[in-house]
Formats: sequence, structure tokens, C-alpha cells
Amino acid sequence: MALRSALARPSAVSRGRIATRTVAMSAAPVAAPPKTVATDAAVRERAKAAILGGLLADIATMPLHWIYDVPKMNELLASKGMSAAAPEFFPEPSCPFYQHPFGALSPYGHELIPLLQSMAANGGEFDEHKYAEAFYNYFTVQEPNAYRNRSVRNLIAAWEEGKRGREVGDKDDFQANCFAKASLLVARYAGKPELRQVVEAAVRVQQNNDNAVAYGLAGALLLEKVVLGHSLEEALAWATSEGGLPADLQALVERAVAARTTPLRELTYEPVQYMQEMVGKHMAIKDELPPFTLAVWCNGPACGNPAAFTNVAMAAAVYGKDSGNAYVDGVRANLMAGGDNCSRSLLVGALLAAQSGGSSLPAEWRAKATKLAEYEALVDKLFV
Repeated sequence: MALRSALARPSAVSRGRIATRTVAMSAAPVAAPPKTVATDAAVRERAKAAILGGLLADIATMPLHWIYDVPKMNELLASKGMSAAAPEFFPEPSCPFYQHPFGALSPYGHELIPLLQSMAANGGEFDEHKYAEAFYNYFTVQEPNAYRNRSVRNLIAAWEEGKRGREVGDKDDFQANCFAKASLLVARYAGKPELRQVVEAAVRVQQNNDNAVAYGLAGALLLEKVVLGHSLEEALAWATSEGGLPADLQALVERAVAARTTPLRELTYEPVQYMQEMVGKHMAIKDELPPFTLAVWCNGPACGNPAAFTNVAMAAAVYGKDSGNAYVDGVRANLMAGGDNCSRSLLVGALLAAQSGGSSLPAEWRAKATKLAEYEALVDKLFV
């Protein structure tokens, strides 16, 4: 789908430099890592909250996914007697590109389930070959009607050509899929030396290129800090410190943190031709848009990186300081920013839920997520 390809040409971030720095962050292909067991109950609780928080945010956002028109979203809400104050679980799934049933996952959420299933069936451990097989079977047998993103389509084609493991991964795609899966890997391997290897291997099964690994690792390492007990404030400070994320990614987090006090009001990128009218429409009404929504559009509202990662970090920075309703407020704000909000929601929800805990997930939201209990039973198998 055109809207899910690279939104713009980054004006300040070089893809090449990110790819070069990835070599230092990554490691050799992962074989079966040694058995690890989560012994810290608090870490386990935060890890579980991160997974469920991401999945729930994705499900709550799905009915208004991929709508690149914020005024239209407001019109849809008004037609059902709803508003931007509580836009979650819109009762009539209205994504223009697919129609998943109410209470179900978006395409990004669906991508997490074969990873979850393969790890749960493997004693909680990650295995890239089992994951690749589970991914193929999930989208062709288990959920054949789930929408397939570009990297999913290419993975299926590569599997049917006889490729296996990371060789089925897309060689060029580095959209937000790479960091969306972070919560499952962090839940099992937070604080373990093999986390980076495992994240790289998992990312490469779907997106086998250095740029995808760079963004996937950045999201996972941010989340790891919170799962291990640091606040989002501390995690973001680490990301911009010496020895944190590579310089290119540090700059993105610094921009995100700055949005707390000085929200973006001007574009940070040059929109590609087919997006110019859409972006121009929103910049023309920028004084009417909430500051966070406008900042998302200034970075770019699609799932291409660096914009998608920057917007996730910005949600964590802006809403992570609110200790009361951080999870709900952050999920709602990300939803109402529009565009590819589901690609962001999985990590936004994971970061905020890891800090706030499982009790921050509203019971009324959980009741509307049709398979959440089934997913939770699998999540518990990651910690055996």
C-alpha cells in the first residue's frame, strides 16, 4: 500500500549512518540460547504488562487505523456519539484498507502472535527457524484473512520458494514492524546478555536488513530499561547519553523529548509527492490540532522510519510523566494522531504499561478485546 511505504525523505537523518552503526549494536546469528528463568516477580509483572498493554492498545486503535485524515476521524466519532476524548474501540471498523472484526488485532498485532506462539511452544525461548515457520503458517493457515503488510507478503513468497529462518526476511523494508515485536523479546530476555542477538534474529526473520535491526534494537533497549524498573524518564535519558543509542537514534529521541516543552509545528521532512496534499491539509489547520497530533504530522504519520520510531519516543516522553492515566492518555493521543497509528501503538502501549503496571489496563477495554485471554495464557508460558 502506498501510504505504508517511506513517507518522506528524512532531512536530518541518514539511513546509511544508521545501517553502519547497526553493525556495532548487532551480533552473530543466534542459536539456542541457554535456558533463562525470570525470577524477579516485579520484572515479570512489568514484562507481562508491556505485552498485554501493547496488544490492547493495538486492538483499541484498530477500528480507526490507517486513516490519514484527522478531521474525518472526528467526523466518524461524532457519527457514533463519540469524541476524541475517548476514541478507542470505535464500534464500526473503518480502516480503508482492511476490515478486521471489532475486538481483533490490526495487521501489526497479528504479526506478534506467531512469535508468541512459537516462543510459548518452545519453553519461552526464541528460535528463528521455528518463528519463521510459525509466521508462515499463521498467515496462510491460521489467519489467512488477516491483512498482509509488504514484509509479510514477501516472507510468505520467500518461504514458498524454499527459504528458511532469516532468509525469508525482506531485504529492504524497515518500517515499524521491526520495533512492534519488541515486548515479547524483552519480556523473556530483559537483563540477559543475549537480548541483542535475539532481537536481531527476530527482526531479520521478517525484515532482513541492518536498518530494521537498528530501529528494532532501539525500541527493545528502551523498553528493557522500563521492564527492569527504570522510569520512562530514565530510559529516555539513557537513550540520549554516551553509551546509549547510536548518535543518529539519539538525535531522534532528543527531538521527541524536546516536544514536551516545545511541540513541533513545522515539518521535519520533505513529503513525497503523493503525500503533499494530505500533509498540506493538516498543516493548514495546525492551530486546530492538538499539539501531539500536530507533532506526529510534523515528523510524519506513516509507519516508515525514522518518523515512526520518533513518534513512539515522543509519546513516551509526553505521556510517560503522567503517573495517573499515562497508559490511557497516551494510547488515545496516539490513536487520534491518525495515519499508521497501530504500528506505533504496540510499542507506545508496551512502554506506558510497563511503567504503570497491569492495573493501568482498563477492565472495560480488556473485555472488548475478544482474544486477549487466549493471548495472556500464551504470555504466561514465556516465564516458565
